[in-house]
Amino acid sequence: MDRGDPRFLCCMLLVLALAVGGTAWSAPLPFEDGFENVAVGSYPYDSGWFPLSSGKSASVSDLAPPHSNSFCLDTWPWLARMDRVQLDEVPDQLSYQASVYVDPTQGWVGLVGFMTHSGYYAMWNCFRVDAGVSKVSFFGENAVDLADYTAGTWCTVRADLDYNALTADLWVDGNLLAEDVAIAPREFYEPGIGDMVLTQWGVSAGTYMEYQWWNLTNVVYFDDLSVWQSSTTVEVDIALGAGSSRTYVNLRSKGMLSVAVLSTESFDATQIDPATVTLAGAPVAVKGKHDKLMAHIEDVDGDGLLDMTFQFPVQALDPAELTEGLAVLTGATYDGQEFAGWGEVSVVPGG
Repeated sequence: MDRGDPRFLCCMLLVLALAVGGTAWSAPLPFEDGFENVAVGSYPYDSGWFPLSSGKSASVSDLAPPHSNSFCLDTWPWLARMDRVQLDEVPDQLSYQASVYVDPTQGWVGLVGFMTHSGYYAMWNCFRVDAGVSKVSFFGENAVDLADYTAGTWCTVRADLDYNALTADLWVDGNLLAEDVAIAPREFYEPGIGDMVLTQWGVSAGTYMEYQWWNLTNVVYFDDLSVWQSSTTVEVDIALGAGSSRTYVNLRSKGMLSVAVLSTESFDATQIDPATVTLAGAPVAVKGKHDKLMAHIEDVDGDGLLDMTFQFPVQALDPAELTEGLAVLTGATYDGQEFAGWGEVSVVPGG
């Protein structure tokens, strides 16, 4: 797919950016802005925002209830408004969320996502809240329609991006509507334009200059904006001891506690690296003169999938990590996928 195709670009501006002077402040993660501490009518420079393309105007407003303060962008039909925050990192797993409100009488389309500029201004891996076609869409590697939208209402969008897999899970108003949607990489080469580096994130009031030239404005409000590094830890099911609902341990015991990590269709426990596994702070037990880790593969729950069972020395369990009645097991697979699971454990009185 040619990312230069206007059907799949969220916004394209072949215009000069508004000169703001100096170097943009770099925002650490997590980044959040609800504009509550910004005076109505002013621009949120202190939060790290800078204009990328000037449009008509941008300022904090109180005209989109029930939100008391929100970021209002307005555009000309020939010049979109784009405002961005320079992120100091874009990790492999990244999420963002925003609330968007398209003005019912003066609005048309609002966008939120990643930006780049190199004499060419566009957005990738972004949501498009379009009152013109009454749709919420996402533009990654291709365009995906997600939900209906009505002008004059607030809509909350969220993307969970995985830049290793180049996929995203997409949410609208708290509902997961699409999984493993293809996205653009953090860096790529655009033929005829140059290197694209997606380290800027922000919002835009787009244009419809190709067939809406008579619209002299596009007013869109944004609020509760946030970007954060997503958790990469996978939750797994474990079976402690004999598989009963609760396991009892005497911390003075010289015995072993058996714990199995169960495989599922989406998680293969046989790929776990035993050297990374701990239970309540205790590493996997070792035996023999070569300190072989006590771990083996078997089908513990009889579902036809091979699981992995570990032995832990009871005396090595950290009492401080058992105070809530839970023992947490953590580890990683050979390819680096971190995981965690937990089971109910009670310490025998006196032990």
